[in-house]
Amino acid sequence: MPESLMFVQFPHPGSEHRPTGSSMEWNRRDHARKLLKAHGAYISQGELRTGSFVFWGEWEPQSRVLETFPNQGRDNPRWLHEPFWRVPRHSRLLQNTDPLVFGNRFLYSNCRQGRNRKLRELTPGSLVVFGSKLLGEFILDTVFVVGDGAEDFATGSADEVQCEDWVRTVVFEPLRLSAKGGSEVFRLYRGKTYEEAPSGPFSFVPCRPYDADGSAFPRPVLRLSRRWIQPNLAMGAKATAASTAEIRELWDEIVDQVVTKAGLALGVHLEAPPHADDGESGE
Repeated sequence: MPESLMFVQFPHPGSEHRPTGSSMEWNRRDHARKLLKAHGAYISQGELRTGSFVFWGEWEPQSRVLETFPNQGRDNPRWLHEPFWRVPRHSRLLQNTDPLVFGNRFLYSNCRQGRNRKLRELTPGSLVVFGSKLLGEFILDTVFVVGDGAEDFATGSADEVQCEDWVRTVVFEPLRLSAKGGSEVFRLYRGKTYEEAPSGPFSFVPCRPYDADGSAFPRPVLRLSRRWIQPNLAMGAKATAASTAEIRELWDEIVDQVVTKAGLALGVHLEAPPHADDGESGE
């Protein structure tokens, strides 16, 4: 299978999950975003720091609602979540989390790959920007730089992918259960980390250091040439061939828009969410 260096605009559903109480169960409905609290490493004002921060992302297992915010417009969050996970007794029809940004490195496993061959042919160094269409703009939540070690896997045997147990539960087990005797082949990509390329390009999430007095923020708008970004693209994925130099320039521009224009930090390592005790939450 040929591989290509690509810049990928990857729009995914941008609506915010709407909890009805103090916690949310594992999602069985359409994908959506959450404003999430994480602990790990982030780059702020040019320095690598450790601590808690908040970011927009996908986390389909359970979460607790830490804070609520007044409705201040479609681009602002209403809830802040603290993620955790526990397999419900009824484990069918669970949504998997993709991309997964928690753990040792970001992972992109399957979304849209079945319909877009280019998404199964990304070479290391390719740049994928995950975000959503909102009010005629493309708003950013995850920057994924493809690293080494991609591997193909079949949904029917997804349990054979080598990974940590919690990653298997959150990402691969829902895919295996959804196969129902059939099987699709996807490519698992592992993101390039800050430790591997401290001068960039590396994977990150736009974030803000956690402050109990206020840390909510709208997702930053990403504006690039229409060669790379179509602001009104709501579905599918736009994959454009790029050179190494163009990828570098694009990544630098994205960082500038996140840091300088939006005033945010770069979350580069997010500790894995904890497993909840049986009596704590869950179905």
